[in-house]
Amino acid sequence: MSTEDCDRADQQFTARTRRELLKVMGLTGAGLMLGGPLLAACGSSASKSAATAAPGGTTGGTATGGGSSSGAGAKLIDILKIDKSVAGGGKTWQMGAVLALTGPGSYYGKTMTNGINLAVKHIKAAGGPDIQVTTLDHKSGDAQAGVDAMRQLVAKKVPAKLASYVDDLGAMLPATEQAKMFTLDGGGGTSIFGQGKPYFYGTRAITPNDALPGALKYLKTAMPGKTKLGYIVWDLGEPVNGEIKADLLAKATAQGFEFNGLYEVYPVGASDYSTLIPKIKANLPDILIAYGSGQDPGHFSSQWYTSGGTLCPFIGFELTPDGVNAAKGAYDKYGFTFAADYFDENVGVNPLAKLFISEFQAEYKVFPDFYAANFYENTLAMWDMIRRVLKKGGDINSGDQLDAAFQADLSAASVYGGDATTVGQYKIDPKTHSVIRRPMGIFEQKDGKVKALAYYDINGDDYRLA
Repeated sequence: MSTEDCDRADQQFTARTRRELLKVMGLTGAGLMLGGPLLAACGSSASKSAATAAPGGTTGGTATGGGSSSGAGAKLIDILKIDKSVAGGGKTWQMGAVLALTGPGSYYGKTMTNGINLAVKHIKAAGGPDIQVTTLDHKSGDAQAGVDAMRQLVAKKVPAKLASYVDDLGAMLPATEQAKMFTLDGGGGTSIFGQGKPYFYGTRAITPNDALPGALKYLKTAMPGKTKLGYIVWDLGEPVNGEIKADLLAKATAQGFEFNGLYEVYPVGASDYSTLIPKIKANLPDILIAYGSGQDPGHFSSQWYTSGGTLCPFIGFELTPDGVNAAKGAYDKYGFTFAADYFDENVGVNPLAKLFISEFQAEYKVFPDFYAANFYENTLAMWDMIRRVLKKGGDINSGDQLDAAFQADLSAASVYGGDATTVGQYKIDPKTHSVIRRPMGIFEQKDGKVKALAYYDINGDDYRLA
């Protein structure tokens, strides 16, 4: 991609405000709050440098795979049945990662970076290439920061990258295509607006589209007789607002729920719900569905449960520390039910997942969340594409060839799914570039503990109680 191409992409998106970008996010990029922060990577912008020291050990914008981890490497070879002749040992390979390193979503950038760094270390220990990661900051959804990051990656001739916030709310997608930069987004998936984009693939379930049906199946039996739903959603402008409403209402109707007439939009990043809460109480549903992300659902939860008067339960679709902190104890005191592709010991049962969990805990002293899991497995997927290209005698520094290798078999090893002896696998739809299957569930946090209530797949398939 030429400098002129970069300039055109720059000019195209510089004039677009964050609000305008949010309008094209569709039904997922933001994530369904339904009580909890749903999508990984949506938040307000912050004004700091695009290339910054990444949390979790990545510094100077670039990380390399150093370290030994020989034991983990040997296990990885066995688990993934690696052909050492095409593992890429002795080679150096460049990969980008454009994440929320600063701003309100900086938690996401840190945990994603930790997942990447662990995979890089394991890959080198398993006889794979020395993956050098250029980690750049999109500042929690700042469009210009994303464009700036793409300019840097193109200048370095990086053939592939990992992304979040649906490639920075769409701002990076044109340059991704022009540069033929093979990209996996395990933070926001494809959303609606990112579906089918060349060189761009979402590796997590679309929210709320994929997760909502299973949540409704649970509510139908857990709260019998409560059939009237109300909604509060982010104001993303038209036509997206209308698309979100139509989708939510259609999925609820298909599950036998009614719309009680409450449908209110509220500003992205809101922390004060004093005007919204009275509107909800004036037309109180049996169950409230709230669409938003980041700290918003936590702030809402805190104010909702302390507002007095008659309340109704509300449901969420993601649990992350920033939402917990914003809730000021409300999640633990009153309970917080959420439906998502959550990662815990019950989900991480396959051999790859067990290796990841034990190594992550040893490295970072905490249990990995689903963002760390997603970016660990996506880094391994990049290695898979390298091996596929090498097996055909191709050029691993060609994003076009990496993309073609993925197109030939739209699947990759996963820490989700599988069983005690079989590695999980995610598969991508060739048209939408989003996942066809992704294990999910509905959970409750209370008193500092998370309890699984039910498990299911996209669209509520294979639904079962925990």
